[in-house]
Amino acid sequence: MLIDIYSRGPEENKYSPDVIEVTDGLSQLILKIENTLFSNRGSVLGAFEFGCNLEELLFSLVLNESVIEQKIESQIASYCLNGPSEQNADYGINVKVQFFSTAERDGALVDIYVNEQRVIGALF
Repeated sequence: MLIDIYSRGPEENKYSPDVIEVTDGLSQLILKIENTLFSNRGSVLGAFEFGCNLEELLFSLVLNESVIEQKIESQIASYCLNGPSEQNADYGINVKVQFFSTAERDGALVDIYVNEQRVIGALF
């Protein structure tokens, strides 16, 4: 069994002050995906390719939704699914990016699905 450090902050929605470590495989995977999604490339010492650069990808004006989805999936495959293959075989991961336009603003919605359940949603 793998043990990972609990990395949620008090300002986050699913924060639990009593948790120090995470032993559940799905919870570990979700934390890894969140860290990868919301990190910028070059911000992690020794792993200069780590991070999705989401704002840069979403607002570059030259990339469509499917290209952005592929880039996010590539980061997840490289940095989140790099543990024991028997642990990761249980998880099917899909990324969905949707651009939208309203009278008030333009934006993008990024959803991450694990085993066809949405586990992460981010609005930009």
